Parts: sequence; structure tokens; C-alpha cells
Amino acid sequence: MLASMEICERMVRETKRRRKGRREWKTEIPNDVMEEIMMRLPVRSIVRFQAVSKHWESVIKTRDFGTRHMAHQRSSKDPKLMFVFFGLHHIEFEQRDLETTSLEESLYLAIGEINGPIEISEGCDGLVCIYCLTQSVRVVNMATEKALLPLPLAKFQQLHKKYPDPDLERELIAEDDVRPPRLPFISFTMFGFGKDNVTGRYKIVWLYNIYPTTLNKKKKTRCEVFDFEEWRWRFVTTRPLDHHQILSNQRPPCANGSLYWLTGDQRGDPSTQTKLIVFDIHTDMFQVTSTPPFISTNAYSDKIGLCNLDGRLCISELKGDCKQEFWWRVEECDKWERIFSVDLNSTSCWFGGITSQPLTPLAISRVENKVVLSLTHQKNLVDFDLDPDSTVYHLYYSGDYGLAVPYFPSLSPVPSCNSLALSFSSF
Repeated sequence: MLASMEICERMVRETKRRRKGRREWKTEIPNDVMEEIMMRLPVRSIVRFQAVSKHWESVIKTRDFGTRHMAHQRSSKDPKLMFVFFGLHHIEFEQRDLETTSLEESLYLAIGEINGPIEISEGCDGLVCIYCLTQSVRVVNMATEKALLPLPLAKFQQLHKKYPDPDLERELIAEDDVRPPRLPFISFTMFGFGKDNVTGRYKIVWLYNIYPTTLNKKKKTRCEVFDFEEWRWRFVTTRPLDHHQILSNQRPPCANGSLYWLTGDQRGDPSTQTKLIVFDIHTDMFQVTSTPPFISTNAYSDKIGLCNLDGRLCISELKGDCKQEFWWRVEECDKWERIFSVDLNSTSCWFGGITSQPLTPLAISRVENKVVLSLTHQKNLVDFDLDPDSTVYHLYYSGDYGLAVPYFPSLSPVPSCNSLALSFSSF
């Protein structure tokens, strides 16, 4: 018995000695080194790191950390593709790998009954907006499984909710609270979602046409802006757009702190007098410029494509020979760079034989040096080899989805984050 007790005591002493040795050899990793390591981790892993300590939780939740993590993602990785599916009481999001289209995440957002057409905005720092004419905008982050509480209705939405018939002429209170003549509105318009590059503030910019033009021969458009820091909608002046309407049914891209639209005729239909509307998100100011010189002077606005491609403004024109050339805006030297062209005669077999509508590039894969192309209201996606000597197109993805947008999973610390709540459930 004594021998056994002595052996046990010896084992306890040895265990304590080894534990002490481990404590003595414990390595402290500097905070800045730890942050650099975390920059390279997926969002889900970083979110779990918040449980390590209050210090790490506070670091991860800062805007600076989220911004640096997003910058690293953009510089070192291809974007993901987010496919959106609409149901009567829910919206499903699927995250797919750009190279293989393999499913990585599937998330489900339960919402109230959807009344009317629903839209998804362009992505901004991993965030997207869900909205329609008569229901509140919701901002969601698929990577963190969070959704912002519903935004207050814009004046535009309030009028459509009160008077759902788009043909009725209803009043709109102007910026100076003076009631103009009775004005009807188009049945639907898509807003822009972007970020102020100076302050880091997120904004929604809802620009829409006023009809009929005979009621106000000078003022053709109105614009409401939602600033997440102020948590309210406000009107901004559209004086530079006097005598201009925007082309209907376009989703304005955001690039380098600005949003972009093309002009249309007095009904918002395609026009041959196309101009480029630019909105500076920081200054809340509009300007109207000519389209770049490589765009035909008499090109119909529905033959011109605008999008954000790899963080830069991309503009293209579908020519009469079914060739479409894509150009990048190079901000540093204020010039345009031709990046590739496509032949719609070669892609039409996957897009219902359509050769009359311009294609939209969704994303570029640096790994495989290819671009993924889409066409509005068509379910297929096609990829194109960017090798200058290649003319090879492939069917990239085929499936029944509502919308596909490129995005980078991010922490995206949205203002008013105390209002954020877990609203998703994994599928």
C-alpha cells in the first residue's frame, strides 16, 4: 500500500513538473502578428475567435479590422458567387465557389409575405439589400448570418404602398416641402447601394423618374438617399439632371465611391442621346457626362452595359455585328483600358438564341483567367477564356435561380450594428 501511495505521489509531482515546464515555455504571440494571421482566415473562423476574450471581440468588431480583412480578400482571392432564390415567405442564399461552382454555404432568411416584385441590390463589402416597392429594405450579410432590422420606408415606397396602382397620379413632397403638381411614378426602379470611400459610411441612393414630363418640363427626376449613420431617408438635389431621365430597369453599379446610371428618353425608354450619370457618394452630388469615346455617338442606351467588374467600372457596347467590347475605367490615370470582347453569335445557344441584348460580366477568376458572363432573365451562365488568342466559351452554370451576384464574404460592420440580429437558419 505504501509503495502504491509513493508511486502515486511521484506521478503527481512529475505531472506538476511537466505542467510547470509547459508554462515556462509558453509563447506569447504579439497582437499585431495575431491580427495578420486572422486576416487570412475565413469569416466564420474569425467570428468564432470573438469568444476567445473580450479583447479579441473588441478588435474584430472594429471597422478598421473589417476593412483590412476585406482588402486582403479582394487582393488575394477570387470573389464568391451568391445565388438568390425567392419563395413566398423566404429567400434562400447559396454561396458557390467561382472556379468550380461547388456549393459552399446555403442560408435561409424567413420574411413576411412578399407583395410585388422583389429585388436584390449589387453587393457592397459582402452586404446586399433586399427590397420591393411597398416593403422595407433589409440589409443582409450571408457570411455572418446577420440581417439589419427593416429600414423605414422611403417616400417613394410610402406612396406606392398607399396608392398601389402605378397609373394613378399622386403627389410627392419635394425637398423644400412644397407640393408640386400631381405626379405619377414608374412602376418600379432599382436603387444603388454603395460606400463613401472617405468616411466609410454606407448609403442607399434611390433615383427615379417623374411622369408625365408635361407636368414639370424642367425637373425630370427625384432622388432619396438613406444614410445608415443618420438612419433616415432624405432628398438630395437633382438639379444637374434637369432635362434628363434615367433608363428604366437598370441596376446602377458602384465603383470607387460613385454610382452610375445611363439616361433614357422622357419615358425612361432607350435613347440614342445617351449620357452617363455619376453620383458621388461622399458629396451627394450628381453630374452628367458624355459616354466614353469608344461608345458610338448614336448608340441606344439599352445596347450599353454598365457594371462593377473586379472593383472597377466596366462599360461595354453591343455593336450591330453582335460583337461586344468591354472596357475598364482606370481611375489612377483617368483613362479606359480595353479588356476583352465577346461574340454573341457564339453564346446565343445558351441564352435562348438572344443576340440583341448586351451580356453582363459577373466576375473574373484570376486563378483560371476567365470571366463569367450572364444575361438578364436567362438562367444559364457562360464562361469565357481571357487568353487573347482564345475564342472558347463554355456553359459555366445552369439552374433555376432568381439572381446571381459576385461578393466577398466579410465582417462588414454596418452602422447601427446594435440592431443586427441573427435572422438566418442553415438549410
